[in-house]
Amino acid sequence: MREQYLGKTPGKKSRTGREVIEKMKNENAPRIRITRAGKMQFKYDFSKSDMAHLTDAVSWWNSIGRHYGAKSKEVRKWMLDSVNYELDHFSLNRSAGAKLGERYLPPTKK
Repeated sequence: MREQYLGKTPGKKSRTGREVIEKMKNENAPRIRITRAGKMQFKYDFSKSDMAHLTDAVSWWNSIGRHYGAKSKEVRKWMLDSVNYELDHFSLNRSAGAKLGERYLPPTKK
């Protein structure tokens, strides 16, 4: 249902992903840094990180997004806005959503 209603989550190499990485590098206590060898260092192996929503996608969809309609301009704008993301270890990100116990409600607008 998630992809059907919200569309795909942007990848780490997308424009949104690059903005998230820059944001995390420039935080007061940076969570991403560049080593002297020029490699990106994250608290986890970078290859095991996911683009994680700060507000769970299912919660946002059920309270706001569903009223715009599946993959609407407003829904896609939210999905592509780097302000809504951080990088997190894939196992933490995926289990957090599952623990919510929420299900995607159908759109109220076609």
